[in-house]
Amino acid sequence: MTANAADFAGAACGCRYEKELETHFRDCLLFYLDGRIRFERYCYGEAACLVFSVWGSGFDAEGRILWDKEPTIEADRAVLPRVLTDIQEDGCALQFDGARKRYVKTEEFETDKANGYTPFKMFWLRRRARRQ
Repeated sequence: MTANAADFAGAACGCRYEKELETHFRDCLLFYLDGRIRFERYCYGEAACLVFSVWGSGFDAEGRILWDKEPTIEADRAVLPRVLTDIQEDGCALQFDGARKRYVKTEEFETDKANGYTPFKMFWLRRRARRQ
């Protein structure tokens, strides 16, 4: 399946998709206007925090996510979504690796300063996108 990560980013800076029906962890995929992808795993509970995150540079022609650097722990590598197998609800739900649990769009954001998408950077990304 051919896909472009920027198509899931919305019109602003990006969009967050969360894996549905999760109980122990909160798995999120963030798609940015420049085509970058970020996977984030958070734990639930009193000590809720970011467990790990990985950046990706987009999709290849077969729909595989091109992760920049794989996690060193095998359990972390096993939870990464690998191949986009279905796009549902006009892009608001994404299925990876043929799994039953989907990633559902939960938020669209204007900037993401924590990950380097400041208002200044977004101004230049939008300007470049208009030229193309």
